[in-house]
This record gives sequence, structure tokens and C-alpha cells, in this order.
Amino acid sequence: MSSIPVHTRRLCERALEAYCARICPPTARHAVSIGYQIDRDCVTLLEWRPICGIAGTRRSIAVAQLRWSFARNDWRLYHRDSLQHWRRSTRQPTSGSFIDLLREVDADRSGVFWGRIDGKSLRWCSSKVRCEEYDVRYVL
Repeated sequence: MSSIPVHTRRLCERALEAYCARICPPTARHAVSIGYQIDRDCVTLLEWRPICGIAGTRRSIAVAQLRWSFARNDWRLYHRDSLQHWRRSTRQPTSGSFIDLLREVDADRSGVFWGRIDGKSLRWCSSKVRCEEYDVRYVL
């Protein structure tokens, strides 16, 4: 296990900042916000929500994890199962591109990251439905 290369980490941070800003507009951030955490070789995408609806409190819910492999020079995508264990994604488990896997999380065709009810994504703010004015593309 080794750390994400510095240049790659900076590019990932830039992409994640743009992604998190697009997913959750400023007008909705009192109820939920999207963020990330980078630890050595993995990036965890988080959803932050108030605890029991109490303003000023927050708890994080891990949505997805992207893990860097120095030996293979690629990224691997993971989701949480019902027991909160990390499982490797089956749709696009690996890629040389961090952005490709971030797009896979965003699209969530199988509903393993954001969940689904009646075929509709439970992602807080869909760029195609509720928040069209925030439909900004990935910046790199």
C-alpha cells in the first residue's frame, strides 16, 4: 500500500471539489452536503446529514470509495453493502482514470451508491432533474 502520487492527488481533489459543488447546490447545503476524505491510497465520497434533523450537527455516510493501486497503476471502485462492508463494484471495477470511476458513481446505474426507489436515484440533487442550473461538467 502506498500513497496516491501528489500530482494525481491534486487532480483528484480538483475533480472532487467540482463534483461536490455540482451535486449539492448552496441552497440545499443546510440539509445535506457532499464531501470527500483522502487517506493514503483511497478516496471516500461522503454525504453529510444533520443528526436527527438537529441544526449544527452532522454525521457522515460513506457513499463510494475509490482506491489507488500503485502496483497496477489504476483505480478500483467500491460500494457499501447492507452490512456496511466495502465491496468491489461489478459494473466498472477498475480504470486508469479517476474521472471515469467518478462518473460511474454519479450515474449509479445499479443503485449501489445512492440507492433507488421506483427506479429513481436517491442522490440528493440530480443534475438532470431538480438542479438543472448546477449542471456543470467535470473540470480538469
